[in-house]
Amino acid sequence: MHADTLKERARLSALSDEDLVLKVQTGESVCFDILVDRYKVRLYNYLLRLVRNEDEAEEIAQETFVKAFIHADKYKTIARFSTWLYTIATNLVRNRFRAKRRSPRFVSMWSRGADGEEEIPAVELVDSARQPDAQFNDKELSKLIDDAIAKIPEKYRASFVLREINQLSYEEIAAVTGLKLGTVRSRINRARHCFRRAIEPVLERGIDF
Repeated sequence: MHADTLKERARLSALSDEDLVLKVQTGESVCFDILVDRYKVRLYNYLLRLVRNEDEAEEIAQETFVKAFIHADKYKTIARFSTWLYTIATNLVRNRFRAKRRSPRFVSMWSRGADGEEEIPAVELVDSARQPDAQFNDKELSKLIDDAIAKIPEKYRASFVLREINQLSYEEIAAVTGLKLGTVRSRINRARHCFRRAIEPVLERGIDF
């Protein structure tokens, strides 16, 4: 790659997601390539935890990016790009579930503090996207977590994954899912209960991670 091209790519890579989308809207399509590089792994892992099928997750991820590029002109900076992207992906998953008439399932291990409000992590959730060189035990833990996530009813899973894995705020999750803030909190709490119920027997066996 030409030195000037590399320099320009580096300059663009320093821009925020939102600034990159605005440039895409003016015709600088190379900026969308940078956004794809930033989100392709995170988006794929999010989708994989929802659909539990690698090929399908890859297909939906590609469709998400295509839709985001085609409809880039509809993006408004009142929302973060990541929120907008996850909204597109989540809607595509919903459409697939409806078409197939099946209810796949969705993830965390939290407990309430003494005041009933503070959230205390009981188990560190592992996002494989952030640890590409994870050791065997980390992969084993990640698999157990994914299996536990799969036991969470589909109705609650997306909100839970967005919160505990992708670390979106409750407000952002409400924007992605189209749910009221109180409903988001309720679904995440229910999902946490399901997750604990699925993972605790494993932890009680004293498996060494």
